[in-house]
Amino acid sequence: MAGKKENPTLVAVNTINDHIKNGSFSRLYVLTGTEGYLISQYKHALLEALVTPGDTMNYNVFAGDKVNAVQLIEAINTMPFFSDHRTILAEGTGLLKKVPEELIDNFINALENIPDTTRLIFVESEVDARTRIYKAVSKIGTVAKFEAPDSSMLNAWVKKALSEDGATVEDKAVFALINAVGQDMNRLSNEAAKLRAYAADKGSITAIDVDLVCENEAENKVFAMLDAIAAHDSEKALLLYSDLEQLKTPPMQTLALIRKRFMQLSQLKVMQKDKEENSVMAKYTGIHPFYLKDTLKQANSFTMKELLSASEKCADAELDIKAGRLTDKNAVEMLILHLCLKKTKG
Repeated sequence: MAGKKENPTLVAVNTINDHIKNGSFSRLYVLTGTEGYLISQYKHALLEALVTPGDTMNYNVFAGDKVNAVQLIEAINTMPFFSDHRTILAEGTGLLKKVPEELIDNFINALENIPDTTRLIFVESEVDARTRIYKAVSKIGTVAKFEAPDSSMLNAWVKKALSEDGATVEDKAVFALINAVGQDMNRLSNEAAKLRAYAADKGSITAIDVDLVCENEAENKVFAMLDAIAAHDSEKALLLYSDLEQLKTPPMQTLALIRKRFMQLSQLKVMQKDKEENSVMAKYTGIHPFYLKDTLKQANSFTMKELLSASEKCADAELDIKAGRLTDKNAVEMLILHLCLKKTKG
């Protein structure tokens, strides 16, 4: 039976943390992957550990795709100035994907023979593992792949970020923050800082605090999406769905938010007909009183028949996903397109 595959992000985090803690560094690092926040964090962690503040003689930065292999080879082989090492940062150069054919052998030779006095850090969002260059650096250096963390790792990271200043953090607050913000670690970090400041005096962070302090961008996008659906603007609705993907909101979460919104609008329609007070409508539907006016306006852009039909289409989309007839992404896209079709008033 094959062993469980290690999480590459966890391996990268643990490896670099150990290097920094022990002061034992590789001559070459490659920081790559899709999780830009972690790449940035560990780039700065390595630089903080390797570069003496103000020592411009022993720190070189090569950034952008205009950097060529010859420049980097020369820097690699330059001795440090009154120091035991020099540090080179090569960021976004593309040199691990493509180098002119006539320079490949020299470049690989330079990388394979990096002096003990040089620390070279590549930061590349994309690398090509098939190239000779990448295979060479994989053998001689530390390749740290930072991908989006899985749920358990993300939950632990969020809880740690929330408790940095010593506050106690309930698990529901962690889940509420991820649900409100999505899985983008930059945004999670920013919102965690806001929550720490808010809870500084009381020393604890709860799900209620998250609701009070953090703007739910996913819900805002879905609200705008329903406006686009009411206007039969499929292009705008799909662009908003793309925005949700950029926020790393899972398609099933988007589907749940769309369905929840249509159900809230149906409830508001019924309560409006019964002439309920706004305070009662807000409390029953869970909509903040500040947003009730805009939500009532949105409800009035649909008929009750349209709202009930939309809720049924959401349920059908969920069944298609669970039955394996459609991927979650395709099911949500098709749902949005169907909802944007010109409706029959009734």
